[in-house]
Amino acid sequence: MKLTTEPGKVEVLAEEAVVAACALADASDPSRWSTSAVEDVAAALEVLAGALAQLDPECAEILAVVPVAAAAVVERADQAGTGTGEAVGGRATAGTSTALRQALAGHGLVRCRVHQLGAALVTVTLDAPEAQALSVLLDRHGSLPRQTQQTDDSWGAGPAETAAAALTDALHAHGPGAYARVLASGKVSAGLTPQTAQAVVAALTSRSASATRSRRRGLGPGFKGVAAP
Repeated sequence: MKLTTEPGKVEVLAEEAVVAACALADASDPSRWSTSAVEDVAAALEVLAGALAQLDPECAEILAVVPVAAAAVVERADQAGTGTGEAVGGRATAGTSTALRQALAGHGLVRCRVHQLGAALVTVTLDAPEAQALSVLLDRHGSLPRQTQQTDDSWGAGPAETAAAALTDALHAHGPGAYARVLASGKVSAGLTPQTAQAVVAALTSRSASATRSRRRGLGPGFKGVAAP
């Protein structure tokens, strides 16, 4: 990555962004935020992260957590604004990410990265084939691969895009606010609330138990190993 040392318009705009951010930070406190203000700042974070992500694919992957985290903050603010929010941090368990990692490994999904970002967000980063495999594991209806059933333009744009769309659909059945997106590196990153992550763990554990019972009855190998490690 080569950076220029020559002054230009980007430097001026970046300085203006810092000044505006500092002014906002000085003016804000917990009692003065509104839902619309949170949405605007979250959008600004996502735009700035997208701008820095253009530096190179590694920077894009590092910054991929920003849009997911911003979306989680907006959702939390919206819940608080409608009086339905609860103390997410109080309900989240410290072992959620560990339990999810173990549940994924139980189905052969061992190359994914799981991170718990604070009390309100869990992220999972997978290769496209693993994301597609996870979407099949989480499909409660046991349907055929989803890309064969969809006509939306977001489907079929590429293997990673198709896998992200399928995973988003599958995650929605286990909790609100979860989604998956394609990173610049070509990997798929999913964002989940801790509650959705726990529901996913339960679903994957149930799959493992069903597969074990099937093997004991001699009915085949079950679903374990849907994605090769």
